[in-house]
Amino acid sequence: MIVIYLETSALLTWLFDEPDAPQIIDTINGADLIVTSDLLRIETMRAIKRALHEKLITSEQLETLIQTFRDYIKSCFRMSMDEAVVGGATVDFPVEPARSLDAIHLSTALEYKKLYPELKLLTTDVRLKQNTALLDL
Repeated sequence: MIVIYLETSALLTWLFDEPDAPQIIDTINGADLIVTSDLLRIETMRAIKRALHEKLITSEQLETLIQTFRDYIKSCFRMSMDEAVVGGATVDFPVEPARSLDAIHLSTALEYKKLYPELKLLTTDVRLKQNTALLDL
């Protein structure tokens, strides 16, 4: 079974049709299960709204992106930031310093990995990739 933890940078790459979007889409489409954190919802909505305020997208594109995101996120399993996730985010990671939001994603992915040992974290973030490699994510 192919289980993917979808981190925000990967989702935003797809939504904003960045150069790596086709690879992200292929990976997502090849997965049997997509899991993520509730944090993804917050980060994605903030990024979309920030793009509008920075005049990177139009109001019409904003609405399309939000609707696309809301439709897609329904197909993902989401974990809330419970005590296990929060506690896991406070530990040292192989590559430090880990940013707070990255630590939450890593901790959430590690919690999911207890259920799905085959889980792989999908990200485009270079700093996160360093930790994912060392954590076998």
